[in-house]
Amino acid sequence: MIGIERLLEMIFNRENTPKEERDEFNIEGKFIHGLIFYNSYFDIVAKVLPKESIVFLVGGWVRDRLINRALGKKIDVDFIITTDPFDAVKRIQKELGGHIFQFEKDKKVASIIFNEKDTVYRFDFSHLDISDIMSQNIDLNEKEKKIIDRINQDLLSRDFTINAIAVNFDDVLGIGASQTVLFDPANGFEDIQEGIVRPISFQNIEADPVRILRGYRIAQELDFKIDKNFEKWISKNKELIKNSPKERIRDELLKIFDKEGSSKTLEILIKKKLLQVVVPEIKEIVEIKKQENYHQYPLLKHSLKTVDYMEEFLKKKTSF
Repeated sequence: MIGIERLLEMIFNRENTPKEERDEFNIEGKFIHGLIFYNSYFDIVAKVLPKESIVFLVGGWVRDRLINRALGKKIDVDFIITTDPFDAVKRIQKELGGHIFQFEKDKKVASIIFNEKDTVYRFDFSHLDISDIMSQNIDLNEKEKKIIDRINQDLLSRDFTINAIAVNFDDVLGIGASQTVLFDPANGFEDIQEGIVRPISFQNIEADPVRILRGYRIAQELDFKIDKNFEKWISKNKELIKNSPKERIRDELLKIFDKEGSSKTLEILIKKKLLQVVVPEIKEIVEIKKQENYHQYPLLKHSLKTVDYMEEFLKKKTSF
């Protein structure tokens, strides 16, 4: 395994590391060339951010590039940054235009949304506070170790293992792209290879229960399977979803309808009796088995077929 001081040299003193040395980085086989994560806008982002920033790519963008998922018309990229995220998006706005907004979750997050023709980009910057580490009177190696621990803590606070992988931003830039380490404390890379949506911990799901719906939505989008232990946990804890803000539940359901295979996911949610928790009226639809001669199918199947037909109709309409 690579020495921690060499690994962090890549972060703190990247520009002084010769390219032939940069290409040697390897950490227990979890390494990949940075170019697969590249986007042309990243060069602009790198140019305007404060030089003291330490930046990582994380989440869906990293996951989707690892599976070579096709780019759509909505491109979301999540960043971790050690300086003020709102300052970061303001700097980017000066170069690219767009709209910015900031919100508080368990950490400070700032976002910028901009368009390129009919493609919508959204860059989210979440803050990784290392000011306490940098102010400590300890040598650089100790600071490096503490920062790595802080990064891993951030990743382990997220929802699913496949969303908790990060790469060093400097390693994905067009000119300096090289072999890069995957920060993967939850072993999400293995779950990506197996096609499994697995929570990092059930405590993380309890803290934000809307992640239950998100798990099924991600499985739908990627054609992955839900971890069996997670499904068993959901069957016992599905009522937790009531603790989530209705707006966020709505958003997850709309995202399910926005992707192919929505009726299959809805059928699974109904079978698990999860959708009935957030939409109680579904119970009545499930109970109606016969509709005399009015319909070919029971009401539930008829409703899911309607979703299928609408999906096919919209697909044909957008292909014209």
